[in-house]
Amino acid sequence: MKKILISLLLITVLMVPTAVLAQDAANNGEQPAGSSNQTKQVVAAVNGEEITSQELAQQANVNQILQQVSRVDQQLAQILSSSEAGKKVLNELKKAKLDGLIDNVLLKQAAEESNITLTQSEKNEIYKKQKDAILKQNKMTEKQFLSILKKQGYENEAAYKKEFLNNPQIKINKLIEQKVLSNIEVSEKELQQAYDQNKKAFAKSGKDTSFEKLKPQLKQMLKQQKQSQAINQYLQKLRKEAEIKKNI
Repeated sequence: MKKILISLLLITVLMVPTAVLAQDAANNGEQPAGSSNQTKQVVAAVNGEEITSQELAQQANVNQILQQVSRVDQQLAQILSSSEAGKKVLNELKKAKLDGLIDNVLLKQAAEESNITLTQSEKNEIYKKQKDAILKQNKMTEKQFLSILKKQGYENEAAYKKEFLNNPQIKINKLIEQKVLSNIEVSEKELQQAYDQNKKAFAKSGKDTSFEKLKPQLKQMLKQQKQSQAINQYLQKLRKEAEIKKNI
């Protein structure tokens, strides 16, 4: 359970692909039911680094998904788990999750090859920013935060902070900041074009929809779109340059 809070913190570090950031949320130290006796088969290799069936099972978390579906619709859960069509859906889910694991390995390797490092000042800033975000999002007090850490087995906040800062995702985020997102800008012309294309839709709201009023929102929206595209293009480049073998 320890990595749950770490995952929540990391999610707000950067707007990176969900598949990449989801890895730690799935790897919370709990194996899916029935997986304890599974043989660790290699389901993929990325530049020689292996991804095991156990890692994929933790990431896909099929048993948990079926349990959640069963609470809503037991018949649907039965269909998913026993029919050919259902098995095909779950298999496609596993393949998508495997792609996410592959992307994460590629980014981790790229961060290592680029010798990405963080100063203690940068680490402290990242930790404070994400801790503050968690407290705010969950309406949690400092006392409650420390209580949760203790329940999850941390001796104190320092122990938790150390584990959080050792997570490779932090270096991945810095890699993306430096190599992918650093030069992304939104021009005045792009803002004006986006406004003109959506002017009629904006007008339906009945509120102030002047260009100057909507400009900050448009800028944020366009920047996020550009960031997402740039990250996907970077991942495509890494995939083309890598030796990737899949066994499923």
